[in-house]
Amino acid sequence: MQQPLKKLTFFIVSVALMFSGCVRKTRIPVDQQLLPAKDSTREELMQDLEKRSKAIATLVAKVELDVSGGGMKSQVLTEYPKTAGIIQIVRPKQVRMQILAPVISTTVADMVCCDDSNQYKVSIPVKNKFMVGDANAPPVSDNSLMNLRPQHILDALFVDIGPYLNNPHIRSFMEEAINGRVRYYVIDFVDVDDKDTKLLEKIWIDRTNLQVTRKQVFTGDGAVQTDVQFSGYQQLAGMMFPQVIDIERPIEDYNVKITFETSKMQLNGKLADNAFQLDQPSGSELVQVDKSGSKPLRKD
Repeated sequence: MQQPLKKLTFFIVSVALMFSGCVRKTRIPVDQQLLPAKDSTREELMQDLEKRSKAIATLVAKVELDVSGGGMKSQVLTEYPKTAGIIQIVRPKQVRMQILAPVISTTVADMVCCDDSNQYKVSIPVKNKFMVGDANAPPVSDNSLMNLRPQHILDALFVDIGPYLNNPHIRSFMEEAINGRVRYYVIDFVDVDDKDTKLLEKIWIDRTNLQVTRKQVFTGDGAVQTDVQFSGYQQLAGMMFPQVIDIERPIEDYNVKITFETSKMQLNGKLADNAFQLDQPSGSELVQVDKSGSKPLRKD
């Protein structure tokens, strides 16, 4: 009897408010209304994500880099001058990123990953250092940007659900979300291999245009490892590609915003045979970073 009584009470209160003149309707301003949203099924979204995952095999591009570090942990944000860079990629694991000094365009840093031994190399001419380390080594430096790894860039630039497909331990779920005026489809990928189910990745799809606008990758304990924002999609080589990719790495405490120069991009072309060859400059200091994070140094 209690449930019908609650319904009756709610009805009586509603009628009383209606006739008391307390009800007021206000039209929401146009600039605050939710944007129109396209509909799609989970199967359609997964098919599109799989297609995107396979669309790009190689990339060469000139970019603008906007780099900052230290704001998430130390509460002291260090912002570096915007600079140019060159990115070369052969998926799934080869990447080279050259960071150039403003105006004079000399190399500030040259990063390569990964060879057959899963190592990365970083040449820093301005410090006369040459770093070699395991791609899976943890961050070791108090300077956030010294923990930047070239494979972090590679992993962030593309949406790739390939590793999840046909894996019996991976499940995917779709949810809907609203942020500001935009409605999203969010695809969650979850590892159910053991008793501790783990969230692996969330891919956010903007329902105004059904483009991927964000991906979040998580560690085994649920911390955000990578948070990437995609924007400024343009048609390039028969596909839609984001011109601005904003990469946040909370664990290493740095942020890299990459803006592509559309006129200087090449997708799925052939790269030079020595595109990923990076040798230690003569006289530079070798810095070796192992999996434990130690940094034994020696002069060559």
